[in-house]
Amino acid sequence: MKKRILIAEDDANFGMMLKAFLEMNGFAVTLCPDGERAVQTFRQSDFDLCILDVMMPNMDGFSVAETIAGSRKDTPFVFLTAKGLKEDQIKGYQTGASDYLVKP
Repeated sequence: MKKRILIAEDDANFGMMLKAFLEMNGFAVTLCPDGERAVQTFRQSDFDLCILDVMMPNMDGFSVAETIAGSRKDTPFVFLTAKGLKEDQIKGYQTGASDYLVKP
């Protein structure tokens, strides 16, 4: 059975490239274009990992992370975002993120 990954990313091009790469490597991937949709999708299925952007429409990645951490503590999540300030990284880890990666 394939591991399931939820990606919350509002940049359609980047999201599709990341999705395609992960699928080529054997993962089942669901891509959500905004935070609200990511939370709805997360609540409807079980995921092995969530990859979250921070700056998204409707609900930011930090809020999505808080929802994930509050409802299923065993689901790991990482941030993959352009927000590279130390304060943002600290906030990401404080939400319970396994890692905080800054996009180049």
